[in-house]
Amino acid sequence: MSGLLDLSRPKGWFDSYFRYYENTAKLDGDRNGEPCKSLPGVPQRTHSAKHRSHHSFAHRRLLWVALFLCFSISAKGEMTIGVKNFSALILLFMFGVACAGESQNIDQTATDTTPAEISDTQEVTATTSASIVESFFSIEALADGQQVATSFEGKGSSDLGSLSVAVDYSLIIASNNGPLKVSIEDSDGSRVVYERPPGTGAGSHQTGELTRGDVSISVQASDQVSWLIVVTGELAPKVEKSENATQVQQKADTGTSGPGSGYNTLYIGHSFGTAFAERLEDFANNSEIVGHSQSIVFRGGNTNGNPEGLWNDEAARAEIQAILDRGETDLLIMICCPNDPRNPASYWGIPKWIDYALAQNPETKFGLALPWLDSPKQYSDAESFANTWNMLHERLWLTVIANMRERYPGTEFLDIPHGAAAVELRNQFEAGTLSDVSALVGNEGAALFRDDQGHPDNILQDLGTLIWLGLIYDVDLSIHPTGDPGNRISRYETDLREIAQSIVTKERER
Repeated sequence: MSGLLDLSRPKGWFDSYFRYYENTAKLDGDRNGEPCKSLPGVPQRTHSAKHRSHHSFAHRRLLWVALFLCFSISAKGEMTIGVKNFSALILLFMFGVACAGESQNIDQTATDTTPAEISDTQEVTATTSASIVESFFSIEALADGQQVATSFEGKGSSDLGSLSVAVDYSLIIASNNGPLKVSIEDSDGSRVVYERPPGTGAGSHQTGELTRGDVSISVQASDQVSWLIVVTGELAPKVEKSENATQVQQKADTGTSGPGSGYNTLYIGHSFGTAFAERLEDFANNSEIVGHSQSIVFRGGNTNGNPEGLWNDEAARAEIQAILDRGETDLLIMICCPNDPRNPASYWGIPKWIDYALAQNPETKFGLALPWLDSPKQYSDAESFANTWNMLHERLWLTVIANMRERYPGTEFLDIPHGAAAVELRNQFEAGTLSDVSALVGNEGAALFRDDQGHPDNILQDLGTLIWLGLIYDVDLSIHPTGDPGNRISRYETDLREIAQSIVTKERER
Protein backbone atom coordinates (compact mmCIF):
# COMPACT_ATOMS: atom_id res chain seq x y z
CA MET A 1 0.00 0.00 0.00
CA SER A 2 2.74 2.47 0.85
CA GLY A 3 4.18 2.11 -2.63
CA LEU A 4 1.08 3.77 -4.02
CA LEU A 5 1.41 6.91 -1.97
CA ASP A 6 3.86 8.74 -4.20
CA LEU A 7 3.35 10.75 -7.36
CA SER A 8 4.69 8.33 -9.99
CA ARG A 9 1.94 5.70 -9.85
CA PRO A 10 -1.19 7.88 -9.93
CA LYS A 11 0.40 10.34 -12.38
CA GLY A 12 1.20 7.50 -14.76
CA TRP A 13 -2.40 6.30 -14.61
CA PHE A 14 -3.69 9.86 -15.02
CA ASP A 15 -1.47 10.61 -18.06
CA SER A 16 -2.42 7.30 -19.72
CA TYR A 17 -6.19 7.65 -19.44
CA PHE A 18 -6.77 11.42 -19.51
CA ARG A 19 -6.91 11.55 -23.33
CA TYR A 20 -9.74 8.97 -23.36
CA TYR A 21 -11.74 9.70 -20.18
CA GLU A 22 -10.47 13.15 -19.12
CA ASN A 23 -10.41 13.72 -15.34
CA THR A 24 -12.89 10.92 -14.65
CA ALA A 25 -11.27 9.85 -11.34
CA LYS A 26 -11.09 13.46 -10.13
CA LEU A 27 -7.36 13.16 -9.42
CA ASP A 28 -6.74 16.67 -10.74
CA GLY A 29 -8.73 18.88 -8.42
CA ASP A 30 -7.92 22.26 -10.00
CA ARG A 31 -7.68 20.99 -13.63
CA ASN A 32 -4.14 22.15 -14.30
CA GLY A 33 -2.88 18.77 -15.54
CA GLU A 34 -1.10 17.80 -12.28
CA PRO A 35 -2.84 15.04 -10.27
CA CYS A 36 -2.52 14.29 -6.55
CA LYS A 37 -0.92 17.47 -5.33
CA SER A 38 -0.84 16.22 -1.74
CA LEU A 39 1.69 13.49 -2.60
CA PRO A 40 5.50 13.80 -2.47
CA GLY A 41 7.07 15.29 -5.57
CA VAL A 42 4.35 17.81 -6.39
CA PRO A 43 4.94 21.53 -5.75
CA GLN A 44 2.49 22.74 -3.12
CA ARG A 45 0.37 25.88 -3.41
CA THR A 46 -1.03 27.76 -0.42
CA HIS A 47 -4.70 28.58 -0.67
CA SER A 48 -6.76 30.74 1.61
CA ALA A 49 -9.85 28.77 0.70
CA LYS A 50 -11.66 26.60 3.19
CA HIS A 51 -11.74 22.93 2.20
CA ARG A 52 -14.83 20.93 2.86
CA SER A 53 -14.35 17.18 3.10
CA HIS A 54 -16.52 14.89 1.04
CA HIS A 55 -14.34 11.81 1.33
CA SER A 56 -16.96 9.09 1.58
CA PHE A 57 -19.00 10.51 -1.30
CA ALA A 58 -15.90 10.91 -3.45
CA HIS A 59 -14.82 7.34 -2.71
CA ARG A 60 -18.22 5.91 -3.56
CA ARG A 61 -18.30 7.92 -6.79
CA LEU A 62 -14.82 6.74 -7.77
CA LEU A 63 -15.75 3.15 -7.10
CA TRP A 64 -18.86 3.35 -9.26
CA VAL A 65 -16.88 5.04 -12.08
CA ALA A 66 -14.29 2.30 -11.83
CA LEU A 67 -16.94 -0.41 -11.94
CA PHE A 68 -18.50 1.23 -15.00
CA LEU A 69 -15.16 1.39 -16.79
CA CYS A 70 -14.16 -2.17 -15.93
CA PHE A 71 -17.37 -4.04 -16.73
CA SER A 72 -18.04 -5.02 -20.34
CA ILE A 73 -21.04 -6.59 -22.03
CA SER A 74 -20.49 -9.38 -24.52
CA ALA A 75 -22.40 -9.84 -27.77
CA LYS A 76 -24.73 -12.24 -25.97
CA GLY A 77 -25.57 -9.68 -23.36
CA GLU A 78 -23.49 -11.30 -20.60
CA MET A 79 -21.72 -8.96 -18.19
CA THR A 80 -18.11 -9.90 -17.47
CA ILE A 81 -15.19 -8.39 -15.62
CA GLY A 82 -11.58 -9.29 -16.32
CA VAL A 83 -8.81 -9.80 -13.80
CA LYS A 84 -6.77 -7.04 -15.39
CA ASN A 85 -9.72 -4.67 -15.22
CA PHE A 86 -10.36 -5.61 -11.60
CA SER A 87 -6.75 -4.77 -10.77
CA ALA A 88 -7.24 -1.41 -12.47
CA LEU A 89 -10.33 -0.90 -10.32
CA ILE A 90 -8.33 -1.46 -7.12
CA LEU A 91 -5.57 0.89 -8.28
CA LEU A 92 -8.11 3.53 -9.26
CA PHE A 93 -9.78 3.35 -5.86
CA MET A 94 -6.41 3.60 -4.09
CA PHE A 95 -5.40 6.61 -6.17
CA GLY A 96 -8.72 8.17 -5.23
CA VAL A 97 -7.97 7.60 -1.54
CA ALA A 98 -4.49 9.06 -1.90
CA CYS A 99 -5.79 12.09 -3.74
CA ALA A 100 -9.10 12.54 -1.92
CA GLY A 101 -8.16 16.05 -0.89
CA GLU A 102 -7.92 17.07 -4.53
CA SER A 103 -11.63 16.50 -5.25
CA GLN A 104 -12.94 18.93 -2.66
CA ASN A 105 -14.67 22.22 -3.33
CA ILE A 106 -12.23 25.12 -3.25
CA ASP A 107 -13.03 28.78 -2.82
CA GLN A 108 -12.49 30.84 -5.99
CA THR A 109 -9.89 33.17 -4.42
CA ALA A 110 -6.36 31.82 -3.82
CA THR A 111 -3.52 33.87 -2.36
CA ASP A 112 -1.18 33.09 -5.26
CA THR A 113 -3.70 33.38 -8.09
CA THR A 114 -3.98 36.60 -10.07
CA PRO A 115 -7.15 37.65 -11.93
CA ALA A 116 -5.42 36.88 -15.23
CA GLU A 117 -4.73 33.33 -14.10
CA ILE A 118 -8.36 32.88 -13.12
CA SER A 119 -9.45 34.03 -16.57
CA ASP A 120 -7.11 31.55 -18.25
CA THR A 121 -8.42 28.72 -16.11
CA GLN A 122 -12.00 29.55 -16.97
CA GLU A 123 -11.21 29.56 -20.68
CA VAL A 124 -9.61 26.10 -20.52
CA THR A 125 -12.53 24.73 -18.52
CA ALA A 126 -15.00 25.98 -21.10
CA THR A 127 -13.04 24.34 -23.89
CA THR A 128 -12.87 21.05 -22.00
CA SER A 129 -16.61 21.10 -21.38
CA ALA A 130 -17.36 21.69 -25.07
CA SER A 131 -15.35 18.65 -26.11
CA ILE A 132 -16.67 16.31 -23.43
CA VAL A 133 -17.97 13.66 -25.87
CA GLU A 134 -14.65 13.51 -27.66
CA SER A 135 -12.83 13.27 -24.34
CA PHE A 136 -15.00 10.50 -22.88
CA PHE A 137 -15.60 8.46 -26.04
CA SER A 138 -13.56 7.54 -29.07
CA ILE A 139 -15.05 5.95 -32.18
CA GLU A 140 -12.91 2.87 -31.64
CA ALA A 141 -14.02 2.47 -28.03
CA LEU A 142 -17.69 2.85 -28.92
CA ALA A 143 -17.48 0.42 -31.85
CA ASP A 144 -15.65 -2.16 -29.69
CA GLY A 145 -14.43 -4.16 -32.68
CA GLN A 146 -17.51 -3.67 -34.88
CA GLN A 147 -16.99 -2.44 -38.43
CA VAL A 148 -17.57 1.30 -38.75
CA ALA A 149 -19.31 2.61 -41.87
CA THR A 150 -19.16 6.30 -40.95
CA SER A 151 -19.59 8.63 -38.00
CA PHE A 152 -20.97 12.07 -37.18
CA GLU A 153 -20.08 14.50 -34.40
CA GLY A 154 -21.82 17.70 -33.46
CA LYS A 155 -23.59 19.86 -30.95
CA GLY A 156 -27.29 20.70 -30.74
CA SER A 157 -29.79 19.83 -33.48
CA SER A 158 -28.56 18.76 -36.90
CA ASP A 159 -29.75 17.09 -40.10
CA LEU A 160 -27.08 14.52 -40.98
CA GLY A 161 -28.38 13.96 -44.49
CA SER A 162 -28.86 10.62 -46.21
CA LEU A 163 -26.59 7.65 -46.77
CA SER A 164 -26.87 4.16 -48.20
CA VAL A 165 -25.80 1.23 -46.03
CA ALA A 166 -24.91 -2.04 -47.77
CA VAL A 167 -25.58 -4.35 -44.81
CA ASP A 168 -27.84 -4.40 -41.77
CA TYR A 169 -26.42 -1.94 -39.28
CA SER A 170 -26.93 -0.16 -35.96
CA LEU A 171 -26.32 3.30 -34.52
CA ILE A 172 -24.09 3.86 -31.52
CA ILE A 173 -25.01 7.17 -29.87
CA ALA A 174 -22.91 8.92 -27.22
CA SER A 175 -23.66 12.27 -25.59
CA ASN A 176 -22.52 14.38 -22.70
CA ASN A 177 -26.07 15.02 -21.45
CA GLY A 178 -29.69 15.36 -22.53
CA PRO A 179 -32.22 16.03 -23.87
CA LEU A 180 -31.35 14.23 -27.11
CA LYS A 181 -33.52 12.58 -29.75
CA VAL A 182 -32.20 10.67 -32.79
CA SER A 183 -34.59 9.89 -35.65
CA ILE A 184 -34.19 8.01 -38.91
CA GLU A 185 -36.21 7.74 -42.11
CA ASP A 186 -35.80 4.63 -44.24
CA SER A 187 -37.91 2.11 -46.16
CA ASP A 188 -39.84 1.35 -42.96
CA GLY A 189 -40.82 5.00 -42.48
CA SER A 190 -39.82 7.76 -40.10
CA ARG A 191 -39.28 6.99 -36.41
CA VAL A 192 -37.31 7.84 -33.29
CA VAL A 193 -34.62 5.25 -32.52
CA TYR A 194 -33.20 6.83 -29.37
CA GLU A 195 -34.35 9.44 -26.90
CA ARG A 196 -32.50 10.63 -23.82
CA PRO A 197 -34.27 12.79 -21.23
CA PRO A 198 -32.72 15.94 -19.73
CA GLY A 199 -29.83 15.24 -17.41
CA THR A 200 -26.10 15.48 -17.06
CA GLY A 201 -23.37 12.90 -17.40
CA ALA A 202 -21.85 11.18 -20.41
CA GLY A 203 -23.54 8.04 -21.68
CA SER A 204 -23.89 5.85 -24.76
CA HIS A 205 -26.49 3.59 -26.34
CA GLN A 206 -26.51 1.14 -29.26
CA THR A 207 -29.73 0.59 -31.19
CA GLY A 208 -30.95 -2.78 -32.32
CA GLU A 209 -30.27 -4.03 -35.83
CA LEU A 210 -31.61 -1.74 -38.56
CA THR A 211 -32.39 -2.76 -42.13
CA ARG A 212 -29.86 -2.02 -44.86
CA GLY A 213 -30.62 0.56 -47.54
CA ASP A 214 -31.03 4.32 -47.83
CA VAL A 215 -31.48 6.14 -44.54
CA SER A 216 -31.68 9.77 -43.39
CA ILE A 217 -30.56 10.61 -39.85
CA SER A 218 -31.50 13.68 -37.83
CA VAL A 219 -30.66 14.84 -34.32
CA GLN A 220 -32.75 17.03 -32.05
CA ALA A 221 -30.94 18.34 -28.98
CA SER A 222 -30.37 21.49 -26.98
CA ASP A 223 -27.39 23.67 -27.82
CA GLN A 224 -25.55 22.40 -24.73
CA VAL A 225 -25.65 18.74 -25.83
CA SER A 226 -22.57 17.40 -27.61
CA TRP A 227 -22.96 14.05 -29.34
CA LEU A 228 -21.15 11.43 -31.40
CA ILE A 229 -23.00 8.94 -33.65
CA VAL A 230 -21.26 5.90 -35.11
CA VAL A 231 -22.91 3.94 -37.95
CA THR A 232 -21.79 0.30 -37.93
CA GLY A 233 -21.62 -1.87 -41.02
CA GLU A 234 -20.57 -0.83 -44.50
CA LEU A 235 -21.65 1.95 -46.86
CA ALA A 236 -22.93 0.97 -50.29
CA PRO A 237 -20.72 1.91 -53.27
CA LYS A 238 -21.62 5.30 -54.70
CA VAL A 239 -23.28 5.39 -58.11
CA GLU A 240 -22.33 8.64 -59.75
CA LYS A 241 -25.29 10.09 -61.59
CA SER A 242 -23.01 11.83 -64.05
CA GLU A 243 -21.99 8.46 -65.59
CA ASN A 244 -25.40 8.02 -67.23
CA ALA A 245 -26.26 11.67 -67.67
CA THR A 246 -27.08 13.05 -71.09
CA GLN A 247 -24.22 14.96 -72.67
CA VAL A 248 -24.67 18.58 -71.57
CA GLN A 249 -24.72 21.35 -74.12
CA GLN A 250 -22.59 24.48 -74.15
CA LYS A 251 -24.25 27.20 -72.05
CA ALA A 252 -24.70 30.84 -73.00
CA ASP A 253 -22.71 33.49 -71.13
CA THR A 254 -25.76 35.01 -69.45
CA GLY A 255 -25.38 33.16 -66.17
CA THR A 256 -28.57 31.15 -66.81
CA SER A 257 -29.50 28.20 -68.97
CA GLY A 258 -32.65 27.93 -71.04
CA PRO A 259 -35.06 25.00 -71.10
CA GLY A 260 -33.57 22.06 -72.94
CA SER A 261 -30.06 22.17 -71.49
CA GLY A 262 -28.83 21.06 -68.11
CA TYR A 263 -25.81 21.42 -65.86
CA ASN A 264 -23.71 18.67 -64.42
CA THR A 265 -23.95 20.12 -60.91
CA LEU A 266 -21.96 19.51 -57.75
CA TYR A 267 -23.17 20.87 -54.42
CA ILE A 268 -20.73 20.91 -51.52
CA GLY A 269 -21.91 22.06 -48.13
CA HIS A 270 -24.06 21.66 -45.04
CA SER A 271 -27.73 20.88 -44.42
CA PHE A 272 -29.04 24.42 -45.02
CA GLY A 273 -28.43 23.81 -48.72
CA THR A 274 -28.64 20.02 -49.07
CA ALA A 275 -32.46 19.93 -49.17
CA PHE A 276 -32.51 22.15 -52.27
CA ALA A 277 -29.69 20.32 -54.03
CA GLU A 278 -31.56 17.05 -53.46
CA ARG A 279 -34.83 18.40 -54.88
CA LEU A 280 -33.31 20.36 -57.74
CA GLU A 281 -32.95 17.33 -60.00
CA ASP A 282 -36.65 16.49 -59.74
CA PHE A 283 -37.59 20.14 -60.28
CA ALA A 284 -35.31 20.40 -63.34
CA ASN A 285 -36.55 17.14 -64.87
CA ASN A 286 -40.10 18.51 -64.63
CA SER A 287 -39.15 21.87 -66.17
CA GLU A 288 -38.08 20.74 -69.66
CA ILE A 289 -34.43 20.66 -68.59
CA VAL A 290 -32.59 17.80 -70.26
CA GLY A 291 -29.29 16.56 -68.90
CA HIS A 292 -29.31 18.01 -65.39
CA SER A 293 -27.32 15.76 -63.06
CA GLN A 294 -26.61 16.28 -59.39
CA SER A 295 -23.80 15.21 -57.09
CA ILE A 296 -23.67 16.15 -53.42
CA VAL A 297 -20.85 16.13 -50.89
CA PHE A 298 -22.38 16.83 -47.50
CA ARG A 299 -20.85 17.59 -44.11
CA GLY A 300 -23.08 18.45 -41.16
CA GLY A 301 -22.75 21.77 -39.35
CA ASN A 302 -21.62 25.14 -40.64
CA THR A 303 -18.03 24.68 -39.44
CA ASN A 304 -17.71 21.39 -41.32
CA GLY A 305 -19.82 22.27 -44.36
CA ASN A 306 -18.63 25.74 -45.33
CA PRO A 307 -15.96 25.99 -48.07
CA GLU A 308 -13.18 26.50 -45.52
CA GLY A 309 -14.18 23.50 -43.42
CA LEU A 310 -14.48 21.25 -46.49
CA TRP A 311 -11.03 22.29 -47.68
CA ASN A 312 -9.50 21.58 -44.26
CA ASP A 313 -11.19 18.18 -44.05
CA GLU A 314 -8.83 15.87 -45.93
CA ALA A 315 -11.46 13.19 -46.55
CA ALA A 316 -14.06 15.69 -47.79
CA ARG A 317 -11.50 17.48 -49.95
CA ALA A 318 -10.43 14.21 -51.56
CA GLU A 319 -14.06 13.23 -52.23
CA ILE A 320 -14.84 16.57 -53.87
CA GLN A 321 -11.62 16.67 -55.86
CA ALA A 322 -12.26 13.16 -57.17
CA ILE A 323 -15.52 14.42 -58.73
CA LEU A 324 -13.94 17.60 -60.09
CA ASP A 325 -10.99 15.64 -61.49
CA ARG A 326 -13.25 14.12 -64.15
CA GLY A 327 -13.49 17.57 -65.72
CA GLU A 328 -17.26 17.18 -66.21
CA THR A 329 -18.59 19.58 -63.56
CA ASP A 330 -20.36 22.55 -65.16
CA LEU A 331 -21.70 24.19 -61.99
CA LEU A 332 -20.13 24.06 -58.53
CA ILE A 333 -22.41 25.36 -55.75
CA MET A 334 -20.95 26.36 -52.37
CA ILE A 335 -22.77 27.73 -49.33
CA CYS A 336 -22.03 30.48 -46.82
CA CYS A 337 -20.70 31.15 -44.21
CA PRO A 338 -17.29 31.05 -42.52
CA ASN A 339 -17.15 31.06 -38.73
CA ASP A 340 -16.43 34.81 -38.73
CA PRO A 341 -18.53 36.12 -41.64
CA ARG A 342 -17.72 39.77 -40.83
CA ASN A 343 -14.05 39.22 -41.66
CA PRO A 344 -13.44 39.31 -45.45
CA ALA A 345 -10.28 37.23 -45.03
CA SER A 346 -12.30 34.36 -43.57
CA TYR A 347 -13.78 33.54 -47.00
CA TRP A 348 -10.47 32.08 -48.19
CA GLY A 349 -12.02 28.68 -48.93
CA ILE A 350 -14.10 29.94 -51.86
CA PRO A 351 -11.14 30.86 -54.13
CA LYS A 352 -9.40 27.62 -53.13
CA TRP A 353 -12.27 25.62 -54.64
CA ILE A 354 -12.61 27.97 -57.60
CA ASP A 355 -8.94 27.57 -58.51
CA TYR A 356 -9.12 23.80 -58.26
CA ALA A 357 -12.36 23.49 -60.27
CA LEU A 358 -11.16 25.80 -63.05
CA ALA A 359 -7.95 23.80 -63.35
CA GLN A 360 -10.05 20.73 -64.17
CA ASN A 361 -12.65 22.51 -66.32
CA PRO A 362 -12.01 26.17 -67.30
CA GLU A 363 -15.71 26.54 -68.20
CA THR A 364 -16.96 25.78 -64.71
CA LYS A 365 -19.59 28.17 -63.34
CA PHE A 366 -20.10 28.82 -59.65
CA GLY A 367 -23.19 29.27 -57.51
CA LEU A 368 -22.73 30.93 -54.13
CA ALA A 369 -25.71 30.21 -51.90
CA LEU A 370 -26.68 32.26 -48.86
CA PRO A 371 -29.09 30.52 -46.44
CA TRP A 372 -31.23 32.11 -43.75
CA LEU A 373 -30.01 32.69 -40.20
CA ASP A 374 -29.86 29.65 -37.96
CA SER A 375 -31.59 29.41 -34.56
CA PRO A 376 -34.49 31.59 -35.76
CA LYS A 377 -36.10 31.80 -32.31
CA GLN A 378 -33.23 33.95 -31.07
CA TYR A 379 -34.62 36.78 -33.23
CA SER A 380 -37.56 38.37 -31.43
CA ASP A 381 -39.63 38.99 -34.52
CA ALA A 382 -39.71 38.84 -38.31
CA GLU A 383 -38.33 42.37 -38.61
CA SER A 384 -35.11 41.68 -36.69
CA PHE A 385 -34.72 38.35 -38.53
CA ALA A 386 -35.09 40.12 -41.90
CA ASN A 387 -32.90 43.11 -41.04
CA THR A 388 -30.01 40.93 -39.90
CA TRP A 389 -30.22 38.68 -42.97
CA ASN A 390 -30.52 41.62 -45.38
CA MET A 391 -27.45 43.25 -43.86
CA LEU A 392 -25.49 40.00 -44.26
CA HIS A 393 -26.62 39.68 -47.87
CA GLU A 394 -26.21 43.29 -48.97
CA ARG A 395 -23.04 44.28 -47.14
CA LEU A 396 -21.08 41.03 -47.00
CA TRP A 397 -22.26 38.31 -49.35
CA LEU A 398 -22.71 40.52 -52.43
CA THR A 399 -19.29 42.03 -51.71
CA VAL A 400 -17.76 38.56 -51.64
CA ILE A 401 -19.37 37.74 -54.99
CA ALA A 402 -18.24 41.05 -56.49
CA ASN A 403 -14.69 40.32 -55.34
CA MET A 404 -14.82 36.88 -56.97
CA ARG A 405 -16.06 38.35 -60.26
CA GLU A 406 -13.25 40.89 -60.20
CA ARG A 407 -10.67 38.25 -59.32
CA TYR A 408 -11.88 35.79 -62.00
CA PRO A 409 -12.98 37.86 -65.02
CA GLY A 410 -14.82 35.78 -67.59
CA THR A 411 -16.01 33.26 -65.00
CA GLU A 412 -19.72 33.21 -64.20
CA PHE A 413 -20.96 33.52 -60.63
CA LEU A 414 -24.58 33.08 -59.56
CA ASP A 415 -25.86 34.58 -56.33
CA ILE A 416 -28.39 32.12 -54.87
CA PRO A 417 -29.85 33.89 -51.80
CA HIS A 418 -32.43 31.26 -50.84
CA GLY A 419 -32.39 32.69 -47.32
CA ALA A 420 -34.79 35.29 -48.71
CA ALA A 421 -37.42 32.52 -48.79
CA ALA A 422 -37.31 32.18 -45.01
CA VAL A 423 -37.37 35.95 -44.58
CA GLU A 424 -40.49 36.34 -46.74
CA LEU A 425 -42.33 33.38 -45.22
CA ARG A 426 -41.64 34.54 -41.67
CA ASN A 427 -42.87 38.03 -42.56
CA GLN A 428 -46.14 36.55 -43.84
CA PHE A 429 -46.46 34.15 -40.90
CA GLU A 430 -46.20 36.89 -38.30
CA ALA A 431 -48.54 39.09 -40.34
CA GLY A 432 -51.13 36.30 -40.22
CA THR A 433 -51.24 35.80 -44.00
CA LEU A 434 -49.48 32.41 -44.21
CA SER A 435 -52.32 29.93 -43.73
CA ASP A 436 -50.17 26.91 -44.68
CA VAL A 437 -48.02 27.32 -41.57
CA SER A 438 -49.31 26.84 -38.02
CA ALA A 439 -46.05 27.34 -36.11
CA LEU A 440 -42.65 28.94 -36.55
CA VAL A 441 -40.95 25.74 -35.36
CA GLY A 442 -42.55 22.28 -35.35
CA ASN A 443 -41.99 18.70 -36.39
CA GLU A 444 -45.28 17.73 -38.05
CA GLY A 445 -44.74 19.26 -41.48
CA ALA A 446 -46.84 22.40 -40.95
CA ALA A 447 -44.15 24.74 -39.63
CA LEU A 448 -41.64 27.06 -41.22
CA PHE A 449 -38.69 25.37 -39.49
CA ARG A 450 -38.75 21.80 -38.25
CA ASP A 451 -36.35 22.27 -35.33
CA ASP A 452 -34.85 25.00 -33.18
CA GLN A 453 -31.64 25.03 -35.24
CA GLY A 454 -33.66 26.19 -38.22
CA HIS A 455 -33.72 23.26 -40.64
CA PRO A 456 -36.41 23.87 -43.28
CA ASP A 457 -39.85 22.34 -43.09
CA ASN A 458 -41.79 21.40 -46.25
CA ILE A 459 -42.96 24.83 -47.41
CA LEU A 460 -39.51 26.37 -47.02
CA GLN A 461 -37.90 23.46 -48.86
CA ASP A 462 -40.26 23.88 -51.82
CA LEU A 463 -39.94 27.67 -52.00
CA GLY A 464 -36.16 27.51 -51.65
CA THR A 465 -35.90 24.95 -54.46
CA LEU A 466 -38.05 27.15 -56.72
CA ILE A 467 -35.53 29.96 -56.13
CA TRP A 468 -32.63 27.65 -56.99
CA LEU A 469 -34.43 26.54 -60.15
CA GLY A 470 -35.25 30.09 -61.24
CA LEU A 471 -31.74 31.45 -60.69
CA ILE A 472 -29.89 28.51 -62.26
CA TYR A 473 -32.23 27.93 -65.23
CA ASP A 474 -34.17 30.42 -67.34
CA VAL A 475 -37.60 28.88 -66.79
CA ASP A 476 -41.04 30.38 -66.25
CA LEU A 477 -41.75 29.68 -62.59
CA SER A 478 -45.47 30.39 -63.11
CA ILE A 479 -45.76 27.03 -64.90
CA HIS A 480 -42.59 25.13 -63.95
CA PRO A 481 -42.05 22.69 -62.49
CA THR A 482 -44.88 20.39 -63.49
CA GLY A 483 -45.33 16.76 -62.48
CA ASP A 484 -45.08 15.69 -58.84
CA PRO A 485 -43.23 18.78 -57.57
CA GLY A 486 -45.65 21.02 -59.44
CA ASN A 487 -48.67 19.26 -57.95
CA ARG A 488 -47.21 19.58 -54.45
CA ILE A 489 -46.60 23.31 -54.90
CA SER A 490 -50.16 23.79 -56.18
CA ARG A 491 -51.58 22.34 -52.96
CA TYR A 492 -50.31 25.29 -50.91
CA GLU A 493 -52.77 28.12 -50.41
CA THR A 494 -49.78 30.49 -50.52
CA ASP A 495 -48.62 31.32 -54.05
CA LEU A 496 -45.04 30.06 -53.79
CA ARG A 497 -44.48 30.55 -57.51
CA GLU A 498 -45.19 34.27 -57.25
CA ILE A 499 -42.93 34.68 -54.21
CA ALA A 500 -40.10 32.79 -55.90
CA GLN A 501 -40.44 34.75 -59.14
CA SER A 502 -40.32 38.04 -57.22
CA ILE A 503 -37.10 37.04 -55.44
CA VAL A 504 -35.52 35.75 -58.66
CA THR A 505 -36.46 38.89 -60.60
CA LYS A 506 -35.05 41.17 -57.91
CA GLU A 507 -31.79 39.23 -57.93
CA ARG A 508 -31.45 39.32 -61.73
CA GLU A 509 -32.01 43.08 -61.78
CA ARG A 510 -28.97 43.79 -59.64
